[in-house]
Amino acid sequence: MPFLPELRNVATWCAIALGFAIPLSTGASNVLFAVTAVLFLISGAYREKFAAIARNPVALAALGLCALVLLGCAYGGGNWVDKKHYLVKYLALLGIPLLVPLFQSRASRIQALWAFVAAMLLTLALSCLSWLDFLPLAFRMKLDEGRDLALTGAHNAIVFKLSITHGFLMAITAYLLAQAARQADSARWRRTLGGLAALAAVNVLVMVLGRTGYVALGLLGIYFFACRFGRRGMALAAVACVLAGAAAYQWSEAFHTRISDAVSEATHWQPGKDDPSSIGTRLNYYANTLSIIKQHPWSGVGTGGFETAYAEQIKNSAMEPSNNPHNQYLLFAAQYGIFGLAALLGMFALYWRQAGRLAPPFQEIARAVLLAFIAGNLFNSFMLDFSERMFFAWISGVLLAGLSDDAA
Repeated sequence: MPFLPELRNVATWCAIALGFAIPLSTGASNVLFAVTAVLFLISGAYREKFAAIARNPVALAALGLCALVLLGCAYGGGNWVDKKHYLVKYLALLGIPLLVPLFQSRASRIQALWAFVAAMLLTLALSCLSWLDFLPLAFRMKLDEGRDLALTGAHNAIVFKLSITHGFLMAITAYLLAQAARQADSARWRRTLGGLAALAAVNVLVMVLGRTGYVALGLLGIYFFACRFGRRGMALAAVACVLAGAAAYQWSEAFHTRISDAVSEATHWQPGKDDPSSIGTRLNYYANTLSIIKQHPWSGVGTGGFETAYAEQIKNSAMEPSNNPHNQYLLFAAQYGIFGLAALLGMFALYWRQAGRLAPPFQEIARAVLLAFIAGNLFNSFMLDFSERMFFAWISGVLLAGLSDDAA
């Protein structure tokens, strides 16, 4: 049918728009993802689409993980509501095979990355204005509606997302802008993009409270200079990160407070006792989840069994129940056992290896995103968090579509 290619083009543009929506709006992201999926299904060229997926090992690995999650619904504790809670979130990985056939052209991949960066530059501008206390009061109140006001304002200049998400996505944006500056043809653009990258980094370190952003920014900074200058660059970047961290600790109240609180909370944590602090709560999550893994080492507790198993683990204690241990690796091991954790880590290893086949600069960008995602999952369960999981599936589909270039 002559209109089917046009539908495929519209699907690609919707997927590009999704990159703009993810940092800004959950509702718009859901709508665009649904529209993209529908257009994918009705726009024909099924043989070409399935061929693009079949020759993409990471897309196949994502399908395999989704199959594992579905299998996990067949056993373990929890009711259907519990199973659905995790199932819906993990199935976001289907975005990778969905998007790979839509981004077969290099131009569309570049447009998608710039769409995401544009949204983050808007976020950066508003965050800076908030930090300077220049935002109109009515607009500031609208942004903070429904949030804990103690965690907003000039000391934590978040805009559309909460601090963990803001810091994580802004750290990746700083890296993307640094890469764009490196690729720029003119000195003027290099200075402009480099300056924006530096401002994004300052935003992470000085203007928001998310410690995950600090870790992601430091890791990506080291990776950027390692790719640019080899081992010498890695050493210089590590020193620069230490110096930047020391300067931020000295002069940024937000950074100083978050680091000092983390050290204090970790020092005072006592195993088995209720601890309402951020770090103490996380350490209790980790300890209790490790106990669950020891009790169910091979098959885990299933897709919906974690909350029930956790409640059983903390029975007769003062600790609060949880359905999220804030560590994706512990959660996956608890749900699907050691083999499930191996499957997740295997997908990441495959991702890293396949990213090495991409043309510059997509190769380095894909590996940078993966590094940030791997590190973020040490302190969060990003596959349960909407913006992070949607972003990972989206940008993975965009970037890894480039694996088809060799076969084209």
